[in-house]
Amino acid sequence: MTSGAKWVIVATPTGRRVGVPARRGPSNENGRSRAEVFLGEYFHSLDEKGRVVMPSGFRRRLEDGCVVAKGQDGQLLLFPTSEFEARAAEVRERPQNRSGRRFARTVFSGADLQTLDKSGRVLVKPDLRKFAVLGVSTEVAVIGVFDHVELWNKEQYLADRDAGDESYVEEDE
Repeated sequence: MTSGAKWVIVATPTGRRVGVPARRGPSNENGRSRAEVFLGEYFHSLDEKGRVVMPSGFRRRLEDGCVVAKGQDGQLLLFPTSEFEARAAEVRERPQNRSGRRFARTVFSGADLQTLDKSGRVLVKPDLRKFAVLGVSTEVAVIGVFDHVELWNKEQYLADRDAGDESYVEEDE
């Protein structure tokens, strides 16, 4: 398991939003508002009931409920409900041609509203497990990606991460 320091988004007096290391309390000394972000990668197993443990640092943001949805890279996306509402607005703003309607159906029909159980686990429905190739006892990569969490089949994630690392290093060339 690897993880980084807890970071937050801070709105500056000019309205610019920047990431800074987290501090205790609801706001910093200037009274600026902030929201925690998801960072780090963790590996857990999917249990026999299809549940996966959320890292302790992610739980507070997810305790009021979350939406599990299909991701475009074969992974699952896990949004706090408030963040999913913003994502849903983006989907609704897409052109309402056949492609846009199909995209909206894929996003919304596959999405599932969940709450964490007392042990910090989220249930992944069978159809979403099939989509992301997550079987019982499968190792799951739980990845913090700023405003959401991604759930990957560990082997697929490691391959994607390696490709991403390689292109990241080559990006400046």
